[in-house]
Amino acid sequence: MRFIAIFAATVFVAGCQTSAELTASFDEAKPAPASVKSAIVDAARDFLYDPYSVRDAEISYMQLNKRSGLHWLCVKANTKNQMGGYTGRQAIEVIVKDGKLVGNLPNSAACRNTQLRWQKFHKLEALRNI
Repeated sequence: MRFIAIFAATVFVAGCQTSAELTASFDEAKPAPASVKSAIVDAARDFLYDPYSVRDAEISYMQLNKRSGLHWLCVKANTKNQMGGYTGRQAIEVIVKDGKLVGNLPNSAACRNTQLRWQKFHKLEALRNI
């Protein structure tokens, strides 16, 4: 039941904002704090098939949905699949509440928004050095 609640919250993070609210969210976006970046790196170890193959990683600035009170950001990276081949860069929307990761949405339309600002995600790529 908790999964359904998290999934529902994830689906509505970007979708419930008006165009003006979404534009304001992009304008006010800030880089993700180090604690959120670390949590994403830790989660990648469980989520990705081969987390030690990550390359071309980027993380978007963190947005606030003022209606829901949830923050969200996107992560793009290229990783290996079960066959050992690279999949091409895939994007995932990550939902953050009170500094904790609470959900994600792979291939989210929000991550394709051209207003997102991106930066390299070196800490995620550093998994290959472990």
